[in-house]
Amino acid sequence: MKRIAFLSFDWDYEIISEYYLGLWELSRQRDDVQVIIFNAFGYFYARTKPKESSFKIFSLCNLEDYDGVIVQGNRTWPPSYRQQIVDRALALGKPVVSINYDLDGAHSVGTDNYHEEYELVRRVLTDSGRRRPAFVSGLQTSIESQDRERGFRDACVSLGMANGRVFPANWQIEAGRAVVQRMLKSPQDLPDAIFCCNDDVAVGVQETLEAAGARVPDDVMVTGFDNRSVGKLATPRITTVDRDYRGIMSVAFDAVVRLIDGGEVPERVFSPARHVLTASCGYASSSAHTVRQQATGADDDAIKHYYELLGDFQTSMLDAEELHSVLENCERFARELDCPNTFVSLNESYLHPRQVGDSGSYGPTSCLVARSGPALTLPCDANHVYTTFPTSALVPSEVVLDGCLYLVSPLRHNEDCVGMLVTEGIPSVMGHGFFVLFLNTLSASIDAVRTTQLLRNALGGG
Repeated sequence: MKRIAFLSFDWDYEIISEYYLGLWELSRQRDDVQVIIFNAFGYFYARTKPKESSFKIFSLCNLEDYDGVIVQGNRTWPPSYRQQIVDRALALGKPVVSINYDLDGAHSVGTDNYHEEYELVRRVLTDSGRRRPAFVSGLQTSIESQDRERGFRDACVSLGMANGRVFPANWQIEAGRAVVQRMLKSPQDLPDAIFCCNDDVAVGVQETLEAAGARVPDDVMVTGFDNRSVGKLATPRITTVDRDYRGIMSVAFDAVVRLIDGGEVPERVFSPARHVLTASCGYASSSAHTVRQQATGADDDAIKHYYELLGDFQTSMLDAEELHSVLENCERFARELDCPNTFVSLNESYLHPRQVGDSGSYGPTSCLVARSGPALTLPCDANHVYTTFPTSALVPSEVVLDGCLYLVSPLRHNEDCVGMLVTEGIPSVMGHGFFVLFLNTLSASIDAVRTTQLLRNALGGG
């Protein structure tokens, strides 16, 4: 059995759910591969600087136990941190595949951002005859943004347009709005085609143009990159590059398996992408109503169900006054995550502190406090603790992890990772962001009743 560790740090739940679901589908097609995902749930880069505790989940990944490693994350996961993981894996003779970012010694898999932007710019400008293009960049420190900007500049030069302007921004909708507001101060210089670093920025650009009376695409054409739902639901729909995240994962998975087997893989592998040419650049495309139905119709019932479920879960947690009540509610609602096996554990030092403030992140011993799935022949005590086990094992020895894929996620309180949740498979709520809300609610509820119990004990109330 080949064991693959996938270390992921990304705040964009729409993107990572595609990676995870693609990996789950691939692993289910093989009977000789098991994947363990260590999911750090990255912070939104522009609003919160990642804390050291954000990366503690990776300390649970004992690289000696795996045959290969895949790493994926946005720029808020410092490259130096990633490189340390790569270096440790390589020192153990384990192959590493890095998604979308080059790391020394690792094989890189991802989108050819330069080529795709270059071809998109050439296609749109050639088809439309527009001659005043502009590019709205992403973060200046992002290699992906830099490659897309180079693709834009070189495409303009290849078409005899040395006047392609570049406006610095970041990855947010608000940045696109701010750029257009600057452009509108000199309306005579307004570009007739604006190429954006991603779909979020493109939506901000398009909305601000139309609010100012400029028509898209008649006056100004707009493109994005990524083919995310924010661009699909815009009116008109944003022309973009579909990166096919499941396809990227397929290439990365095949690469690491081939390397484990001793095969050869190029140092850099580009996965296929496609251009989605839509009404924002004057191409015929589905109506906004049809696109919205296609993008959301199948999910409407699921989203409504998850909202109701989350509301019920939060209410039940607010009503719980004892730790065992919180954990019983956790077991009941965990079954709704569509995962056959779920295990919740807390750090022993957090659950049974020996001094004030004693919790830490992932000490040597953890306590299994909740689970769903097949029955275990383990009784639980008054605090709903089934058993203790070495934290590095992820689950007690009574639990056999023989599935094809497991997701390991942190339970956090302030700066500390106070526990973890291990699920077999990928929860269906992942893509809508409900899974992290479930984790946050669970963590907050556990800490609230734990704090109350500690105060009672300190005051002699039992």
